[in-house]
Amino acid sequence: MSKSILRRLLLSVSGAVAVILAGVLALSVSAAREYLSGQLQMQSRDAAVALALSLSQPGSADPAVRALLVTALFDGGNFREVSFQDAQGNPVVQRRAGQAHPAVPAWFRDVVPLRARSATQAVSDGWRQMGTVTVVADDTYAWESLWRSCVRMTALVLAAGLLWALSAWFLVRWLRLRVLPELGDEVRALGQGIWEGPPAAPRVSELAGLAQAVNQAREQLRAQAESQAARTESMQAELDRDLVTGAASRKAFLHELECALAESGEEAAAHRRYPMGHVLVFRQRDLAGINRHMHRALVDQWLRMVYDRIHAAVAARRHPGAVLGRLNGSDFALLFPHSTTPVATLLAERLRAELRHLRIPVGEGELCRWALALTNYTHGARVGEVLARLDHALMQAENAGDDRLQLAPEEVPPALTMGESAWKEVIQNGLRLSLYALAVEPVVDLDGHVVRHEAQLTLQASGEAEPMPASMFIPVAVRLDLSADCDLQAVRLGLEWLAQHRGELSVRLSLPSLRQSGFLVQLQRLLVESPALARRLYVEVDAHGLVEQYASIEDLCRLAARMGTRVGLRRLAQQFNALTRLHGLPLAYVKLGGSFVGGLAASPGSQALVSTVIDLASQRDIDVCAEDVPDAATRRVLEQLGVRLMRGPGATV
Repeated sequence: MSKSILRRLLLSVSGAVAVILAGVLALSVSAAREYLSGQLQMQSRDAAVALALSLSQPGSADPAVRALLVTALFDGGNFREVSFQDAQGNPVVQRRAGQAHPAVPAWFRDVVPLRARSATQAVSDGWRQMGTVTVVADDTYAWESLWRSCVRMTALVLAAGLLWALSAWFLVRWLRLRVLPELGDEVRALGQGIWEGPPAAPRVSELAGLAQAVNQAREQLRAQAESQAARTESMQAELDRDLVTGAASRKAFLHELECALAESGEEAAAHRRYPMGHVLVFRQRDLAGINRHMHRALVDQWLRMVYDRIHAAVAARRHPGAVLGRLNGSDFALLFPHSTTPVATLLAERLRAELRHLRIPVGEGELCRWALALTNYTHGARVGEVLARLDHALMQAENAGDDRLQLAPEEVPPALTMGESAWKEVIQNGLRLSLYALAVEPVVDLDGHVVRHEAQLTLQASGEAEPMPASMFIPVAVRLDLSADCDLQAVRLGLEWLAQHRGELSVRLSLPSLRQSGFLVQLQRLLVESPALARRLYVEVDAHGLVEQYASIEDLCRLAARMGTRVGLRRLAQQFNALTRLHGLPLAYVKLGGSFVGGLAASPGSQALVSTVIDLASQRDIDVCAEDVPDAATRRVLEQLGVRLMRGPGATV
């Protein structure tokens, strides 16, 4: 086998060398041919120029002188033809040699043609052209010179090829008899795991490098055998950690979550642990925009800082078993096992405050936004159900427009644990089968008079006893790009309600619908079909839209003004930055609510802010409505501030 390999090696290398030598010979012959052809052309051109210059002299007009000059050039040089023609192309003087036969084989002249082209030069007397001279150099000597050069080059190439053949033969013999046996012995020793013996010593000095390489390989194998376990552990650690932040990877986090869910209540009781835990997920909603406006290295540095700050805040709690991981590019998750809901909520609020301090500008100076969702779990729950609840809560948080913590308790309707494909089928079936309806509630002033009605879209899903409110399916519709269809259905149902009832009605529109192509056109088509009803209709949008997509809100207001429809603004308390953009918008009312109204009675600063809102609204003929009024004390404060429209448990006290 070894002889066959060496023979193939010798033949392949010899063939390559033969091709190289043949190429060198061909290039050398071609170069010599081009050079001689150029010399012949140059000789003809120089002679033609010299003869034309001589014939152009005033004393060369005599035909005898011309013939003498042409003959002198022909006899004095190696030329095959020298001639002078008049201006009409008729030969005047012509000297031409007979056909020469150089001492070169005919086949050589066919294989390596040598071109001896003629050179022509004009002869003039001042501005008048007298004729032309034509000179063709004799190529006999060039052919013979080229032939001799080819013979010498061929001999040199053959000698080089013979020398290579001898060298290759000796080289192969040396490899087969000396190098290969020693190399085989050393490699067999390494293959058998014998690297504890003495260093390999070469039999000849030429093998010193090979022996050194074998010894180095022996040392490397020993080191690899000793460090294999350590490297395996290191690789496992890398798989369990996010490369950018150092947080637990998605795989590692889900493994910890599975272990926490698999623990039984008896095991928790045996270790005196609380039998319930919590999972918090916080998502950076603007990571794509941050990546567009910042260098990748700066984004990674900021994400590491976010992880370090959150990890430090969690570590300060000294809660055993807490795991902070990164589920994907924008989602972080905290596993807080054996914790009560108040403790987990308190920690989540502290982390929310920390995340607010870590926000950075994105786009046109606005700060990036976080969405937070918290859910509890009991032992024995499934990972998919926990993640589905968190995903739906995150959608609700993103749709809310602020960074308030969204709670997703374990006792939730089964619909919230559906996947996106199932949600899409439910929403589209509702549109196709007319399963949507409106839940209408009156809005009354302090005197008990109905000012208008407010409607919320509901969906009667199959298998559900009660219809689902919009807060359950609109966040999913936004993710699936179906929110525009749902909002148009709400407007359509609102117009139908107005056709059957007196008064005015307000329906809600989601901000993502305004960004969808063709939504305003379809909305206008609905309003144009019922102009009288459109004048009794209100459409309501979130206040944070004035900050995030002012142009879309402006387009909606212009459309509503043309149709006689009025526009309201909700959740102003969660986005007071919108106050600076109220001017120029024909708004009918703004709403304050949530925790802002809940803590109004004990906060002079919040009361001053409400007073400012009322002043700005009154200047623009905009009503102010307070929602989520908790008690009579808050109601009295709102009355004193000038708020006439209220909703909530304390509004009717």
